[in-house]
Amino acid sequence: MIVLIRDGDRDAAEARALAQAWAGRGLLVFLADRRAARGREPAFISDAAAAIAWAADHAADFGGDASRLGVTGLGAGADAALMIALDRRYMAGRDGLIRAAAALKRPPVAVDDDPTLTRPEAYVRSDAPTIWLGGGQADDALAARIRSVGGRVQFGDRGVSLAFSAADFLLDSLAASPSASDHP
Repeated sequence: MIVLIRDGDRDAAEARALAQAWAGRGLLVFLADRRAARGREPAFISDAAAAIAWAADHAADFGGDASRLGVTGLGAGADAALMIALDRRYMAGRDGLIRAAAALKRPPVAVDDDPTLTRPEAYVRSDAPTIWLGGGQADDALAARIRSVGGRVQFGDRGVSLAFSAADFLLDSLAASPSASDHP
């Protein structure tokens, strides 16, 4: 099962289409919206973390398995998904819940961004779930940072639709039974 975090109104149709396509490939998809306030503020990330926790708590109600949970997002939602997967504060008390994270269409780094608030690059760790990046300027620096600490990162197959490449990654990452080390 995955939680797909939208960027907002501008990607609503794309997010719904992705959710439907991924559901057709066997994934249980929860589509998380964002509050009306603009920007990539930490409140947006906290909201997304709450949506992920809700999805995990209610997975069985929808035929899902919370031990096989991935997160993904579009635009600022991609950064939110990565922040939640990398920054331990967002899923405190739920270590090991997120098994994989994928980011589609990450926004470029703004010069005035405080990386400790909204940028996943500040929270890279070797024991994080495997990260999938769709490619692009923002992704190159993040991938280098993840690799430098011994973390696991994959890039989307540029010869294939990024949406299907992300779905393949998520299906592969979540298909295996979780090991005892995945859930303390």
